[in-house]
Amino acid sequence: MEEKKRPVGISILAVLNIVGGVLGAIVGIFLVIQLGKNPEVQQGLAMIGLPPALLKVAYFLIFGLAIASGIGMWKGRKWGWYLGSFSYMYSIVRNANALVTLPLLMNSIPPEDLANMDRDPSYYYVKHGSRVIVSFLVYLYFFKGNVREFFSLTEQKKWKPILAEIGICIGIAAVVSMIAGVMN
Repeated sequence: MEEKKRPVGISILAVLNIVGGVLGAIVGIFLVIQLGKNPEVQQGLAMIGLPPALLKVAYFLIFGLAIASGIGMWKGRKWGWYLGSFSYMYSIVRNANALVTLPLLMNSIPPEDLANMDRDPSYYYVKHGSRVIVSFLVYLYFFKGNVREFFSLTEQKKWKPILAEIGICIGIAAVVSMIAGVMN
C-alpha cells in the first residue's frame, strides 16, 4: 500500500498548530494566574459579560484543539482534517464576532478612557479583520483537491462540513451566551 504524500501546507499547518497550541497552553497557565491577581482584568471581563472561569476553559479548549488538530493533520487522519478545518472556521466566526461587537464595546467606554487607550480603536478592526481574511484563506486551503485526497475525503460533499462547522460555531456561541448569563 502506497503512502500518500502529505501536502507541504498541511505539514506547515500541523507544526504551527502543535507548537502554537503548546506555547498557548503555557501562556494560558500564566493567564490563569494573572486573572486571579488582577482586579482590572476581572472588571473588564465583567464589563463585557464574560466570566473569568469561562474564559479560562475556552482558552484551554482552543489550544487543546490546536494541538489535537496538528497531530491529526500530521498523521493524515480524517479527524485531523475535521479538527483543523473547524479550528479555522471557529477563528473566522470568533474574529468576525469581535468585528461586530467592537462598535458596541467602544461605545460603552467613556470618551476620556478611549483617549487614554494604548492603541487606537482602528487597530482592533485591522487586527480582527486580518485574522478573518487569513483564517478564511487557510480554511479554503483545506478544500483543495490534493489536501482532500491526502485525508481521503474526495468523495465527501464540500458543503456538508461547512454547514456542520457553522452549526457547531452557532451552538458554541449559544452555549457560551447561556453560561455567561447564568454565571453573571
